[in-house]
Amino acid sequence: MLICTKLEKSFDKELFSNFSLSLNPGEIVAITGPSGCGKTTLLRCICGLETLDSGQILLDDIDITSKPAEERGIGLIFQKPVLYPHLNVEKNLKLGSKDGDFAAALEEVNLSGFETRDVATLSGGEGQRLALARALLAKPSVLLLDEPFSSIDADLSEKLVRDVRSILKERNCPAILVTHNITIADSFADSVISLA
Repeated sequence: MLICTKLEKSFDKELFSNFSLSLNPGEIVAITGPSGCGKTTLLRCICGLETLDSGQILLDDIDITSKPAEERGIGLIFQKPVLYPHLNVEKNLKLGSKDGDFAAALEEVNLSGFETRDVATLSGGEGQRLALARALLAKPSVLLLDEPFSSIDADLSEKLVRDVRSILKERNCPAILVTHNITIADSFADSVISLA
């Protein structure tokens, strides 16, 4: 269970204050709001890439507020898939786990047989599926998704939203999605919070 209590962060202006959230196993929450309202910064604070001004983050009753990102056990998927072009699909997966079942990981995201493919040949949707497979191989306690469906065309995005939601529910993996797209938020998440 992820518990965020009274999180606050400012840069030139206050992005969010007194933000609290409880996330149960398997629960998916979407956070919406206009560009610049602090959605991405909130995710970066939760996973440890940014430092909070104040507040506390507990994961399974352990205070992770000051832990470095690599020790938090939280996965993050970005708006555009962060793939290494000099590595093929399987070698990109190995960055998530050295000894995972790569064939099963690819099957789970509908990329069976892609192990030796050059990542430069992947479509946008395939790239996001690979990024998801890699994130899940690391067995995160929570998965954070930063607008991962926004750079894909509408039909493919709808399918990816359904598929990713199904995978997270099957794994009982809690997740937070940030998006400005209310339709995606409603179809992906169990509940929606506005940060505006």
